[in-house]
Amino acid sequence: MRCRVATAFAVGGMLLALIGCGSTAQPQAERACGKAVLIDWADGRIDETYPGPCYLAAIEELPEDVRAYTSAQDDISRELQASRGGR
Repeated sequence: MRCRVATAFAVGGMLLALIGCGSTAQPQAERACGKAVLIDWADGRIDETYPGPCYLAAIEELPEDVRAYTSAQDDISRELQASRGGR
């Protein structure tokens, strides 16, 4: 249990750091909704429904360590498929 709490705090910290960083490759609105998806995912699941570009922006914004050590990319990709009627 202690490890899960530490992991949650670490992921939360990475996501907060991500919010402060931005890429100019995406329009501001897409980056903002992508960050909203990442914040929603921070507890390990996505509770809200977002437009497809938001999921794509979230995947693009994932830091390498979050991508490598969590299920974020798979979870967000699954929600993207569901938003396109793939469930």
